[in-house]
Amino acid sequence: MTKHREDPSDFVLEQVHDQDTREYTRQRNAAAWKNLLSTEDYVTREHVLGLSKITCSDPNRLLVFTLKGKEPAAQPLCSCELLIRESWRYSTDANGIVTRTNVLSGCIGGVYTYEENRGRGLAAIMVDKVVEEAKKDDLLAADGFIFLYSEVGEYYAQNGFKSFPVDLVNLPLSYSGAASTGLKTGFELIKYNEFADLFEVYNQHFDRAMRHKVGHDGIDRISINPSSDYVDWFHLRAKFFGVKLFDDKVSDFDFATESLDSLSHKFSASEPVYFGIKSVCPETGKLKGFVVWQYEYGYNEELGQFENYITLIKSFVDDEVFNPDEVSLELIGVMKEYLEAEHGVPQMSNFHKIVIWESEISPAVKKVLINRYKCTHGLENSSRSAILYNNKEDDHKLKSGDIIWENNTKLPWF
Repeated sequence: MTKHREDPSDFVLEQVHDQDTREYTRQRNAAAWKNLLSTEDYVTREHVLGLSKITCSDPNRLLVFTLKGKEPAAQPLCSCELLIRESWRYSTDANGIVTRTNVLSGCIGGVYTYEENRGRGLAAIMVDKVVEEAKKDDLLAADGFIFLYSEVGEYYAQNGFKSFPVDLVNLPLSYSGAASTGLKTGFELIKYNEFADLFEVYNQHFDRAMRHKVGHDGIDRISINPSSDYVDWFHLRAKFFGVKLFDDKVSDFDFATESLDSLSHKFSASEPVYFGIKSVCPETGKLKGFVVWQYEYGYNEELGQFENYITLIKSFVDDEVFNPDEVSLELIGVMKEYLEAEHGVPQMSNFHKIVIWESEISPAVKKVLINRYKCTHGLENSSRSAILYNNKEDDHKLKSGDIIWENNTKLPWF
């Protein structure tokens, strides 16, 4: 438990249920995370993301919390969010058989102390209270776990989180000037909202891999239940940026009242259209693997132009049949060529790098990327992964290596 500058008992954690307060918390934290959006558009984007399946399909749900004083009519001092998601734990039973148990995980995000309340240690008090709240049976319960991505180094160690940081690889991109004419034989582009079947293959492969690992070494594993809902959330963000930043038929959208299905249908016609590439065996038609990515938009004030980049969200290869390193390198190479081409729209221009979490590729693939493309590597990740378990026994195992956190990648980032 954190040693606080103020008495935690003087404050109360409240879950936000009304839209006005929820939007107020986002108006305040927009200063940190709105990027190129206006505050109003940032609040709207968070509303749209809140329609996604990963945030509102039981048991997955998004909770917003504020910390207040106990005085009457107290106002929020800081706020955060907790994204609860279906997760798995793999372990061996008394007979040595590997079993998979459904548990819940919570990812804390949006931790933000309002400017006028800083310097009092309120964020640490709030996170301590969220962790205790999350242990209750109606949220994650004692068999669940909580993780986050710290933007402030080891700050959350005081709340009991242990860091498992993942370094980054930056793969440089250079505009080729050549018009995009499609991919070479054996590779296909994947459109927005068309990842469900691919992730079902990955999900089943991941399940088999976890059972094999646990059966081999006897060490428990925990992970989110990886599904296409995760990448759909990322892509909803990119679609919103694409419409708002570049005024791409923005008047066609009613973000305040439209359903997710309605918005997704309209988004399907807006740029960017493609978010991944799959590799298929020309002889058998069998899926070799796929890559899926996210578009990130930035603006260079000095140059007066957009300076955008790509983040690799997931790289999957069916290593039960195909050479994983070979296929992974082929996919990344084709991805690079595609992103360097001329696409004729601003949403698909000015990309200068692909950011890859090192946990997403093998050491052999990393070595080839460095030599082949002059990648920079070993870069500190501004999203520092950290985790704790909701009960003391498992928390000790997790922190001593007797439970392994799998899928510590960009995929479950929030």
